[in-house]
Amino acid sequence: MLMQGQARLEELFRGAGYFAQHRAFGDELEQLARAVRELRRRALEIRTTPVRRLLERLPRVAFDLGRELGKRVRVELAGEEVEVDRAVLDHLDDALLHLVRNAIDHGLETEAERSAAGKDPVGLLRLGATRVAGRLHLRIDEDGRGIDVEKVRRRAVDRGLVLPMVAEDLPAERIRELIFEPGLSTKDEVTDVSGRGVGLDVVKRQVEALGGAITVESQTGKGTTFLLDLPSMVTLQRVLVLQVGGARVALPILASEAVLSAVEAAVEHAGVDSFFMFKDEPLPLVDLAQRLQLPAVAPGAGCVVVLEARGFKLGVLVERVLDDLEVFVRETPEPLTEMTHLGGVAILRDGAPVFLLEIGSLVENFP
Repeated sequence: MLMQGQARLEELFRGAGYFAQHRAFGDELEQLARAVRELRRRALEIRTTPVRRLLERLPRVAFDLGRELGKRVRVELAGEEVEVDRAVLDHLDDALLHLVRNAIDHGLETEAERSAAGKDPVGLLRLGATRVAGRLHLRIDEDGRGIDVEKVRRRAVDRGLVLPMVAEDLPAERIRELIFEPGLSTKDEVTDVSGRGVGLDVVKRQVEALGGAITVESQTGKGTTFLLDLPSMVTLQRVLVLQVGGARVALPILASEAVLSAVEAAVEHAGVDSFFMFKDEPLPLVDLAQRLQLPAVAPGAGCVVVLEARGFKLGVLVERVLDDLEVFVRETPEPLTEMTHLGGVAILRDGAPVFLLEIGSLVENFP
């Protein structure tokens, strides 16, 4: 459709008088704009899906686990119709599953315990989704026993996460955040369900890898709520993760053609310029550490990533290639947008953000 519109525009310019041409040109532009809007709408429909797809299996998980642990559970869902990027949901499955299992195992009391506490013997688990300012908010809350803050405080001290004198002064909300630390659990026994603190730290990393955040609220005897604040749309990109001057950066993998050791690349220097051999052809070499003002690679060490962008082929010298993976990419933060060599921020599997380099800028600024 767009190609046909372009052809009609060219025909109008060639064959019409000025005023007729001007009017017809405007009409054609309007048709093209409508076509683009329609394409965007269809693309969005393909890319998004209701949160229902993520939530609908969780009640069954809660019922089955409750039965296994001798607990009765009522599950309420809300906001299943909220539309969100499929990629976001695909990467939340394990995190949500763990939070539900955590709520049933750690949060809700047994029927006898709830009756003794004057509560409904059937525990309540709510799973809800809302859109707030273009972001997805997921809420998982239960009306169980609440987090034992003093127990978390003692476990944190025992595991050396905080000094005793510091732990004494930390407020309850700061202590509750420690449940996201690796290996910290208030469970006295390791079980197949809860493990020992394995899980919430992973959940936090998964959420942060999506560009989101997770917080917890809790009241003794009244229950616990986990709140996930997530982007409703994300950009996925396959990248090479590189080590340069001790730091990690990423490059779009589509731009890379090969990776050679520095020895294999037969790097040579001529004045301030460097070259290497690739398929019997000498190509210019950029020392990425020098370009980014990081500690240089030792002579003869490192490797060369061969890149092609805008019809120009070159190599970049780095310490080593660490990984090749698909990551979420966020826009470069506002204070750094003027740095043209930054193409965004890639979130790695461990939740760490690294800068995604813009290959075109490297080529343009090549001396």
